[in-house]
Amino acid sequence: MTPDAAGRAAAGRDARWPDAVELLRAAVEDGRPVGLFAHVNPDSDTLGSALALGLALRGAGANAVVSFDADPFRLPDGLAFLPGQELLAAPGDLPETLDLVVTLDAAAPHMLGVLAERMAAAAHTLVVDHHRASVGFGELRLVDPDAPSTSTVVLELLDRLGLPLDAAVATALYAGLATDTGSFRQATTSPAAHRAAARLVEAGADPTVIGWSVWGIHRFAYLGLLAEVLGRAGLAESPDAGGHRLAWTYITHADLARRGLRLEHVEGVVDVLWGVLEADLAAVAKELPDGRWTVSLRSRGPIDVGAVAMGLGGGGHREKAGFLARRREPVDGEPGGAWPDGESRVREIVAGVLDQVRLASGHSGAGPLDWGTVRVTRLSDLPPVRGSSPLSEPPPSSEPLSEPPPSSERPPSSEPPPL
Repeated sequence: MTPDAAGRAAAGRDARWPDAVELLRAAVEDGRPVGLFAHVNPDSDTLGSALALGLALRGAGANAVVSFDADPFRLPDGLAFLPGQELLAAPGDLPETLDLVVTLDAAAPHMLGVLAERMAAAAHTLVVDHHRASVGFGELRLVDPDAPSTSTVVLELLDRLGLPLDAAVATALYAGLATDTGSFRQATTSPAAHRAAARLVEAGADPTVIGWSVWGIHRFAYLGLLAEVLGRAGLAESPDAGGHRLAWTYITHADLARRGLRLEHVEGVVDVLWGVLEADLAAVAKELPDGRWTVSLRSRGPIDVGAVAMGLGGGGHREKAGFLARRREPVDGEPGGAWPDGESRVREIVAGVLDQVRLASGHSGAGPLDWGTVRVTRLSDLPPVRGSSPLSEPPPSSEPLSEPPPSSERPPSSEPPPL
């Protein structure tokens, strides 16, 4: 987004604040049902924003309910700490009529899943978001592409409504802010982000509990899966892609089923690849039960993976984005779905990502990029290291090691005896 476009977006957002505040105040006064919708595969920003707004509105007297599309309907393990879960309702358990629907962190209607129909049927709709690629849906839109998270937009909305900030609301908002700034490591980590974080911590959010819950805790079976999927990782580059390198791997549905894991348990794999020194891009393709693949993208350089994902039917942010790849169609009578090892379909996906990187980096090339032009380095291709790491051997000594003298011959120690 150009500076002029960003300015127009901010100006439009500012002009809509009074209308948004009035819409929510009316919901509080009327007591009519308000639906707060998070996107599918919810993360801390979408769900934290929805729960925080729901808690604040419920405290003011509104009839607020929070929902997202999932079957079975349950919170991901890493979000089980979030307060306000008493507000949650499965899509099928929502009130028959919703006067107002507010979407949180959803850049497009399809991100709501089955809840998109409930939004379309609502009397009034409000979109609260911070994605630059947010499409024009909803009656009223509060979209701030310069905000570090949707939760910070909600924080400002609560301020304008004059609603109090207690520990529960602050916890939900901080979780969203910490998640969408990559634990305050990404370019979205502005001075305003730190100021918001400080305010939320002062209100009662516990960064230690939130940090461990979202990023630090995983199941034991995850270690086995991580070893397997990192073992099949590759470094991909193409002369047509401007010299950019992509660290990639994939996770099949069978990989997950074998270990009793779900997609939510492997969200952190892409962040491991994100830190590969020899690459500035990372991708992890995860197979769904129906044969489609959900692909997570990361950038540590000049490439905007949000634009890359948009070119492939998805979206996101400059450093973090994703898209959904269709299932493989039947070929020569073979059943559809993934190839036996998933590798062939993933090769197509990786080639498609690099093709969008080619376009994003301004290298027109012959296009579209073909897998045959992609150079892939696997871990097994790395040459053996000659000699051992000095850290794996004892330090060299000019004299041979000898047995210690008997205790009676040892000099007295100046150290106090152990307790």
